[in-house]
Amino acid sequence: RREGIKLYTHNHDSAYGFLLDGGPLDDQGRPARSSGIRKLEYFLEVTDPKSVYLELDVFWAHVAQYKFHTYTAHDGSQREKVFDPAGLVARNTGRFPLFHAKDGAVNPQSGLGYDMVPFGTGDIDYRKFFVRVGAKNHHNPMVEQDNAPSSTDPGQSLRFAKTGYDNLAALRARR
Repeated sequence: RREGIKLYTHNHDSAYGFLLDGGPLDDQGRPARSSGIRKLEYFLEVTDPKSVYLELDVFWAHVAQYKFHTYTAHDGSQREKVFDPAGLVARNTGRFPLFHAKDGAVNPQSGLGYDMVPFGTGDIDYRKFFVRVGAKNHHNPMVEQDNAPSSTDPGQSLRFAKTGYDNLAALRARR
């Protein structure tokens, strides 16, 4: 902190899973039930907001909506608590200056709920997301495409980069 260096964390879907913080214990003596607090929400509570910032990977946060929507409470009941990526950012807006802007096409059969597609060609409503998170000119999205490289199509990553850039630029022009 003295040197002004900030830690930026980047998370995929597992960070939005629920803490296992209550009994009964499993065979290895670990808690097997949850209070409903998400791992990343706990991380935000216990880290210094002046030194620890986050990069929200919007695609993986939406995958978390699909994968981590229910938990087993301490009393054994099943509880639903659907993750809201934009709500998390809005509640902690100063801690999220960066976004990995990846898009996803809904596909419940994929196991993730989405297939990764070039930015602006999927189902994640980025216009609504950016309106909800607020703090215009504070959040900085960068297009990222994990599956852009191709061993059979050498130009794919450049085409995906252009598609993502064009769609992000168009989105910013209409904000």
